[in-house]
Amino acid sequence: MWGGCSGFFINPTISSIFITPGAATISGLGNTQQLTATANYSDGSQGKLSSVGWSSSNTSVATVTNGGLVTAVAIGTATITASAQGVTATATITVTPTNVTSISITTIQGGPAQTTATISGAPATLQFYAYANVCCSQDITDAVTWKSSNTSVATISTGLSSGNGLATSVATGTTVITASTTSNGILVTSNSITLTVQ
Repeated sequence: MWGGCSGFFINPTISSIFITPGAATISGLGNTQQLTATANYSDGSQGKLSSVGWSSSNTSVATVTNGGLVTAVAIGTATITASAQGVTATATITVTPTNVTSISITTIQGGPAQTTATISGAPATLQFYAYANVCCSQDITDAVTWKSSNTSVATISTGLSSGNGLATSVATGTTVITASTTSNGILVTSNSITLTVQ
């Protein structure tokens, strides 16, 4: 008499998703960046996803197809989301103009480059602006990477689809604000503004 056993196979579920690349810069309007979504499964395996829902947080800056191809529409930053089986992942896309050779930063929209700025009190905010090639018509505020040298004095928003360049005071003191971007494979850094929190 033969005795056997029978069972059933349960398809593994998606435990997490990651997008490659997780952050990318597209130089020039109309240019594209291909994104791919990969799943980590409950059984420990990993695999590229073919059925993914793609969306852009800011379609006026970047659009994305069902295949994960991102197209630059305007200068700025957008968050791209991939979703499958209720699990999501995000990637940041920054669109910059082509041939950026210099960046000037200021706290006056359309104004000349500054070397100093002041915030009174904490917490308080001050908006910074960035312009490409010393031209006030090429606003790249939302496309650069902002940096505060002393975040215990003031922080500055960067890489956010909701807006960049907003400095928030934390405590009295000084910090140096800069902005940078990569154009044609070359890192371009702005002038420095010494921000004083009084």
